[in-house]
Amino acid sequence: MTSVLKNRGIELGLWVFVLILFSPLLFIAVNSLKDFGEVLMDPIALPKTLQFANYTETWSESAYHRVFLNTVLFAGVSTLIVIVITSMAGYKLSRLNSKGSQMLLLLFTIAIMLPFPVVMIPIAQVAAWLDLKNNLLAISVLNAGFSCSLGVLLFSSAVKAIPRELDECAEMDGCYGYRMFFQIIFPLLKPVTGTLVVIYVIRYWNDLMLPLILITKNKFYTIPLSQMIFFNQFSNNRWNLLLASGVMAVLPLLILYVFTQRYIIQGIVAGAVKG
Repeated sequence: MTSVLKNRGIELGLWVFVLILFSPLLFIAVNSLKDFGEVLMDPIALPKTLQFANYTETWSESAYHRVFLNTVLFAGVSTLIVIVITSMAGYKLSRLNSKGSQMLLLLFTIAIMLPFPVVMIPIAQVAAWLDLKNNLLAISVLNAGFSCSLGVLLFSSAVKAIPRELDECAEMDGCYGYRMFFQIIFPLLKPVTGTLVVIYVIRYWNDLMLPLILITKNKFYTIPLSQMIFFNQFSNNRWNLLLASGVMAVLPLLILYVFTQRYIIQGIVAGAVKG
């Protein structure tokens, strides 16, 4: 009886913690359906009438369809590049198992701790020299190159759980190189791949710093950059629109997380089987 009450108490505490954690998001969602007067005078109460016009006006004012597609392109291309490159690098470093490969893995570990502001100015200068500003594809390549470390480490750990005999059997059947990796090894890395896709998409979707220094034309704005401009325009008298834009910015990520959350746990467990 005591253990049951203890478990119930822990469960209740966790639910309270979840409610506290999600209360800011709930506050934003509720107030995004009010007019400006209601937001200002009574932000805690439920809306008297649902103002869905806030969303249609925000859609047109921020050109949301364009910035959404820009963000999808930016996050999608960056994630694709990272997954392809880091999976191959992680596989090769894991299979070599030499002092050189261990040193490279150590360097990738150190690179994870390197903050973006340290390399922000060099990246901006290189982009200016190569005329890469206002080019979403080029910026995606730069972004992917800076953030490969985590992928290499997770893929390298996951590959250690795959027997080397599988490689040898494939080579005996005439399957070598890229073909062997993408047809045999890569499908076995699905849990880690799913985890990294979720992590990197969320990371790139929310990325503000790189677009801020490399994008100057509004037709190439991503959602975080558009949000910043939108806030500067309407922070004084249009809080209802700002809150609606916040919901529109985070909603795609919530949908993505709901459908892919199981891959995160699977990938972490798979990557931790062998160190």
